[in-house]
Amino acid sequence: MAAAQQLMKKGKRHLAIYIKSQCLTGTGTGGVGHEHLKCILDHLLDPHMVVDSQDRFDWCRTIMAGGISFEEFAATVRSYDNATMCGFVWTSDYVAYRCRTCGLSPCMSLCSDCFLAADHSGHDFNMFRSQAGGACDCGDASVMKPLGFCSRHQPERATQQTAPHELLVVADLMMSCLICRLLQHLRDPSAHVDDESYTVILPETDHFLDFLQQLSDMGAAMRTVITKTVCDSELYRRFCDESSGPTGTQANYKERLQSLKRVPVPEAFRGVLGLDGPLIHTCLLDELFFWMLKYEFPQKIVTLLLSLLPDETYKASFIETFVKHYPYVSIALVNTKDKPRMSNSVVHISVQLLSPVQLATQMVTKHNLLHVMFICLMHMMDSILMGSDSITSDANPQVVDCSTPIMRDHSYWPIVSDVINVFSHRFIVVDYFLSNRDLLSYWAKIIACFQGMNLNIRELVQHVEYEPESYYAAFSAELEICASPMWALLQHLEDESSKDFTKNVIEIFSQQLHRWFISTNTGVFIKPQPSHLSFHYPLHRYLSVFIHSAIVKQGMSFRELNLSQEFLQLLMIHPLQLLVGFHEIYAGLWVRNGLQIRGQAMTYLQCHFCNSTIDADFYLLQVISSQLDADHFIQTVLERFHVLDCLTFQSNSELFRGRSFLARDQEMPMLEAMLSFLCMLLSIRTYSGEMTQDVTRQEMVALLCMSDRTHSQLIDSFPEKCGLSGQAKDFEQVLKTVSDYREPVYEHGGTLQQGKYVPTADTWVNLYDPLHVLLRSLHRRDFQASIDRYTEHVKQHKLFKGSSNVWPPFRIPGPLHPAFIGLTKLLHCRTMHGLIFVLLYKAVSDPNIPDAIIFYTVYLLELALTLPNPDGNKREIYISTKHKDKEFCNWFSSSNIFLNLMTVIPQMTVSYYRRKELDMRVDVLGPSSSSSASGVFWTVVPASQNQSSDGSNASPDPMALQIFDNPLFAISGASQMDVVPAAGAEENQVAPKYRHQGISANLDQEQVVEQVVVDQSILSLLLKLHSKLLGKSGAYLPFQNIGGNDVWPLADSRVGDGEYFIRKILDTICLKNEDCRCYISAMTSSQSETGKASSESNAEENRRKAKEKQDRVMKNFLSKQRVVMETMFGSDIDSPSAEEADAVKQSVFHCCICGQPTASLDSRPVGLTALIQSSSVLGHRRHCSDPLLLHLSDPLPHINNSANEFRKRLVALKNDFEEGSWMMALNSGWQGGVHVQTCGHYLHLDCHRSYISSLKNVNQQQSQILQVQLGEFLCPVCRQLSNTVLPIPPTSTVGASTVPEQLLVQHVAELLMAVRNQPVESPLTNAMRSVMQDLTNATYPQYRLFALGSSIPNLLMFIGSLLRANLEMELVLRSNNQTMAAAANLVQKKSCIFPLFHVLSMHYKIGMAYPSTDLWSHITGVNMEQQSTSLSLYLKEVPLMLKDACTMLIQLVLSLPPEFSKSVYSCIVQALYNVQLVQAVIIVSCKFSADEHEAWRLKGHRAGCSQMEALMTFVIESLSRCAIYADLEPPVPAICQSVWSPLSVEETVLDHLLPFLRLSAQLRQHLFEEELPPVSSAPVQEEARRLLRDQPHAVRRLVKNECRVKGNRAEFELLVTFLGLAQKGSSAESKDSGLICTSCLRWFTDNHELLVQGWCQHLVQALGQQPSSLRLLLTVNPTWYPPQLLQLPKSYDQIFQFYRKKQCIQCRSQPKSPALCLVCGQLICYKEECCQKNSIMESVQHSIDCGGGAGIFLIVNSSIIIIIRGPRAAIWGSVYLDKHGEEDRDLKRGKPLHLNEDRFRLLHQLWITHSFDHICKQWILHNNQL
Repeated sequence: MAAAQQLMKKGKRHLAIYIKSQCLTGTGTGGVGHEHLKCILDHLLDPHMVVDSQDRFDWCRTIMAGGISFEEFAATVRSYDNATMCGFVWTSDYVAYRCRTCGLSPCMSLCSDCFLAADHSGHDFNMFRSQAGGACDCGDASVMKPLGFCSRHQPERATQQTAPHELLVVADLMMSCLICRLLQHLRDPSAHVDDESYTVILPETDHFLDFLQQLSDMGAAMRTVITKTVCDSELYRRFCDESSGPTGTQANYKERLQSLKRVPVPEAFRGVLGLDGPLIHTCLLDELFFWMLKYEFPQKIVTLLLSLLPDETYKASFIETFVKHYPYVSIALVNTKDKPRMSNSVVHISVQLLSPVQLATQMVTKHNLLHVMFICLMHMMDSILMGSDSITSDANPQVVDCSTPIMRDHSYWPIVSDVINVFSHRFIVVDYFLSNRDLLSYWAKIIACFQGMNLNIRELVQHVEYEPESYYAAFSAELEICASPMWALLQHLEDESSKDFTKNVIEIFSQQLHRWFISTNTGVFIKPQPSHLSFHYPLHRYLSVFIHSAIVKQGMSFRELNLSQEFLQLLMIHPLQLLVGFHEIYAGLWVRNGLQIRGQAMTYLQCHFCNSTIDADFYLLQVISSQLDADHFIQTVLERFHVLDCLTFQSNSELFRGRSFLARDQEMPMLEAMLSFLCMLLSIRTYSGEMTQDVTRQEMVALLCMSDRTHSQLIDSFPEKCGLSGQAKDFEQVLKTVSDYREPVYEHGGTLQQGKYVPTADTWVNLYDPLHVLLRSLHRRDFQASIDRYTEHVKQHKLFKGSSNVWPPFRIPGPLHPAFIGLTKLLHCRTMHGLIFVLLYKAVSDPNIPDAIIFYTVYLLELALTLPNPDGNKREIYISTKHKDKEFCNWFSSSNIFLNLMTVIPQMTVSYYRRKELDMRVDVLGPSSSSSASGVFWTVVPASQNQSSDGSNASPDPMALQIFDNPLFAISGASQMDVVPAAGAEENQVAPKYRHQGISANLDQEQVVEQVVVDQSILSLLLKLHSKLLGKSGAYLPFQNIGGNDVWPLADSRVGDGEYFIRKILDTICLKNEDCRCYISAMTSSQSETGKASSESNAEENRRKAKEKQDRVMKNFLSKQRVVMETMFGSDIDSPSAEEADAVKQSVFHCCICGQPTASLDSRPVGLTALIQSSSVLGHRRHCSDPLLLHLSDPLPHINNSANEFRKRLVALKNDFEEGSWMMALNSGWQGGVHVQTCGHYLHLDCHRSYISSLKNVNQQQSQILQVQLGEFLCPVCRQLSNTVLPIPPTSTVGASTVPEQLLVQHVAELLMAVRNQPVESPLTNAMRSVMQDLTNATYPQYRLFALGSSIPNLLMFIGSLLRANLEMELVLRSNNQTMAAAANLVQKKSCIFPLFHVLSMHYKIGMAYPSTDLWSHITGVNMEQQSTSLSLYLKEVPLMLKDACTMLIQLVLSLPPEFSKSVYSCIVQALYNVQLVQAVIIVSCKFSADEHEAWRLKGHRAGCSQMEALMTFVIESLSRCAIYADLEPPVPAICQSVWSPLSVEETVLDHLLPFLRLSAQLRQHLFEEELPPVSSAPVQEEARRLLRDQPHAVRRLVKNECRVKGNRAEFELLVTFLGLAQKGSSAESKDSGLICTSCLRWFTDNHELLVQGWCQHLVQALGQQPSSLRLLLTVNPTWYPPQLLQLPKSYDQIFQFYRKKQCIQCRSQPKSPALCLVCGQLICYKEECCQKNSIMESVQHSIDCGGGAGIFLIVNSSIIIIIRGPRAAIWGSVYLDKHGEEDRDLKRGKPLHLNEDRFRLLHQLWITHSFDHICKQWILHNNQL
């Protein structure tokens, strides 16, 4: 220790140089340098000292660097990195990439550096956030193609120069000490007291592991040093020997090693694996892995060990270590408390080892990994096995308990994932696994553990109390443990070369199924329990898919599979019972089992499961039905579906419902389910005949027909075979053929529709298959939606013109595989024909039969006529003339469909049992009962007399016997009786009363036999059904009788109603069989006349009833409406006041609440619903029309906008003038404030108060977003958000103009003097005060308080700014025609300037301390006191030439009384135009050079006083005495020329006049309801486009400027004409140039030169005091372009890559969730507390500072846009879409995203029109937490 301290006195750098030199000169490991290094390391790495000392690691870094800095050392080592594989290891939440074009393995992934450094343009790649961690595969040719390698990991890199010995000599000597010290710490005995020791040990190793990770990251040279150390067996032996002493750690290590639990090894595998021996460690790596396992895979150790894998020597050792510890890993997965984290870590490791085929093969063949995995998985399942509830035999099979944590937490997944990865390699599957029957049998045994799991027992009495949630764990287990490996195996069995392996699988799984049948007591004659249901039969499904592979892909015959008939009958039991139970759930039989049972049925159909569940079950039943007797199969299906009682001819079945399995409301759904099952069985070709592309097309059509879908929805909903890649390679090609792409659109309701795919017309007509849609429908509403969409399509395209319901277009299925041709025998068996007969009979006779049953029946008949019988026509057999009910097989004598079509069944013998009490009730009916009316005659005889025609006793109904065996029906001493037709009874004879023969008094039970007269054939029933659907009898004519020609009348179209399809079937019959055609002709000829009269009378009666019903409905509606109105408003509805009666001539408004049309009165004012919202949109106007680009580089550029300009002007005025003066010189409205908008609906203010009161009483949930306490409400008509009501003044602003023009100035002064400060109290004025309070509350302080404290000037400035802001916003919208046109489609809004003006005018006059006559005198030069013109100069306030003309206009207009004329307004505008013109001339003169000043001063003396030259001369001479022109550095003028010509001066002055003219015209339009004509800019724009084609930048700039000048002049002429300023006929008017600025001058004093001189003198005096600061006010650019959002880059990846690592300018840290303001471009920390101020998060505060309460933020890690509006926030959507027009929220798909210009334009329109509150629907209250 002393020696080490003595050496350390040298200092770090000198000691490092000394150690390195000694190590290089020393010989052997015992040299002086080695000894000194060992001495130092023993001190620094002393086991008794703290291991995590940062100072000690600094010493280690310096010593290892050898005298240079550690950073230089690391860079030098990296320069010798010749590794051809990246191997970079990342943890969860890392952004990585996966390229399917380059990948050979589905698990391939790349780090962002390697991906961006390679060329993947045009590839199919995606970005993703890693969930469990991963490693970069760049450079690994076994995982990815070399074309995807980056430049740093090319194969030629291996030839680079290796690192010199002297560079790493110290590191090589230090490494063993470092690794051993780490193990010593992990062995620390003081920490291993309990299982939570890793919480104490691991945090202390953070710096240690970080140091080792730094070394590993230096590249291949340093990794070689580390791997050589950890794999050195001799080093590990010495380390163990040194740790074996009394104070060593070896004993603790041995104790912990022996405490590991072992996995029991099956007897058959004991000699193979040797797992029953002890676990022996041979190197440091073994023990390091052991401690990693013991500490539950800490992330830093996992990352360190994986980062060393590129070293081949280390990789071989790590594989052996991994397999050696694998059984103990499986135990740790079960016992850990943090299962998700540990599972992710294990998968993180194993996927790196098992994805490359060489490594996986080595692990399986050399280390028997497959045996290990199977044993571990079986051991895990053994611990959760339980007995099956459905079996009571001694050999009760064991199934897994799905409620255990192992199943619920998916603890098995790491092992199963490894199995799937191993099965992905063909060599392992074919040459190792499937060739080993012992392994295959063991796998079948594992699968058998899941056979019949999660058994459901139907609740019959009461609702289940507790609904288990384990069903999804069961489905997940079957999918992950059973199905996923199954599909992985099948992908290697595609050709005939592997047929022997397939036979092995079928044979072994058949044997396993035989054992399972025996253990479950399953027999051919033993029916399954109908109340038991399990969705999980993986053994059946394995057999199903492997049979499909054997027959369809490998060409084997069914006979080669050696499956007996008895085995097939056993095999049919459980899949059929499952499908019956599935339909029972949807029919409501399992409703008492809760929602979870329906969840199981839906999961059974879900796209992730269906290929492995319902498709496999259907295919297995198709295979079985093709091999078994058809009559037996159909009869079995009818019995299992419990529908035989629904198919009886029994006429009084309602009296005996106790014997039926189904309730009355369940019969039709189950009958429909049975028919749909048969139709699917016969038509679905998913496995039994269709090619892969056809299946893909069918699946895609089914999805599209349910609803229009996005590309990602199609991918997510497409049935998959458990994640196998490439299963739908033709996906995109098929999608193009069956669908049309619909671009992303915006709906009026506010929804952003993404790009969707819609079915083409050909898809609907020729490809839509309702049965396949039904098979894939999780909800029956999905199937119905497809039917409705199909109906809408055929009617829109006029493919169907009838008024009846369109039938589903069931398709004729394609060809079957020859091995399954026996499936069509089901259509040609007597049982099927009997079923069709009874269904048609019920369709004709029973009006309550649903349409679904009819079209399924007709479809089955059509299939029987279309698909041929594979056995031909069998010979006829003898059938008794006495047809017995429900014995379908005995109704026809042959399986020949055409013969059976014509076979007439005269009557049906119906036999059932009844109790005596029921018999008495039947007797009461007498001869008027329904049975006698239908031709059924009854005779009750003893059962002994009931014999069949052959002399044998009639056998009782077994179902009836079973029912009567029930204790509820048990009757002692019962005998049997039959009911037979009475002797001599005829068909049209009235039945006599029943006569009883030989019935004893104690007889309680009897057998009843009915003879039901039928006398129908299938053809006769078809004709009757056709007449019934058509509404008239005898309508069908055989096709040979049409026009006397034998032509086929119908096309092959599948579009039609029931009448069409039945007619088509009849035509088919006539075409295919001559006897049937003659039979039909004979029947139709007798029916043609009878139906005409009845059909016409029925039609007239239907029309009359419909009219009566419509009248009743309307009358009822009107009466209810009247009651509601009277309830809400009582007698006020029809009792207008006298004041209202006198106001008939005023404007009438309709209240949208009470509906009364009334005028707005002082006593009961009417208001306009409005929304007040703070805004800063105006403050973001700029002097440039081009948008700013979002900056993708530092630093953030400064943005000069109108808000900044206003602040500069405010500071300049505030510093030089008094508060009362400068506040009246300008508005704040041009930087923002409050925007008021309305939907245009009116209501009474008292109705509004009642409405608000009712809203306060609604439930809490509805009022969470709507802040009623702040006055918010939804418009009762359009449901737009509103928060105030603007009262409408009862009188018009327009007054009569009776004042002569020469006295207008004086008249205006008198109006200004006559203003009253305090208005008369009334409901109207009270409402105006309330609105003013709402306006004040909605305004943020920066737009309301301009000086400390509250003052009258501050209030007046605020009121004027409110009006200015709203007028400016309308001007912005008007200036942007495109925005206005688009905004009109967003929200229908009307102007509310008129009522707002009156509210502001009243409060402006209240706040005025003195009239505005002084201002008016200063403007006009008229002396108000002496009633004469005067040139009084006002030197006490801001000079008139520094005031804003628009501000003065607003001040004067607001000061006027409510009634003023249009001429008064025109007079004010004219006076202010004069001021604005002189002000513009002064500003332009400040831009002249000295020579130009002199030239213009002399030029004006020769011109007239009304011309620009004279005015300019006069101004220059008046201002030449001050310093305004001295040393002035003017900015670049609006028109850049070397000399100021008269034309350029005119154009510049015009630029300064236009803002005032626009605002004046806009205000006049609203006050006097005049329509302001639009400025047509189309010709100018078209000319600009024509001139700009193929021109250089300089030319384009000049052309744009010229077009702008032309547009400004046209607008000027329009505005001055509208305002009445144009002086037509004056000498100043030019024919070529139109009106010029000075032509509109009109002075109100004779000596106007003296007036202008006085204005200039006042300006001179002000400038003389502070010339430099006030010059800013004279160097303004008047042109402000509409505000725009920042222009975003085309590719979202540019934003993501730049901003996801950028630091916040506030907290100087990298935000976890960075967000961008799209208004100013600032990066903020979204939902983070680091930058909050006063408990307000940064995004909320920024929305106030930048957006006036409105913020538009792009969330960088999600690509979505968040809108913040005041207290609310909402997700708007994204402006970045992928190539399919879809958003990628949270970047889950990771596809390249590109800017959608339409969406971005829409976002800009919503922002500039303040429409977010109306468009966004899903608002939340953010509570300042965003």
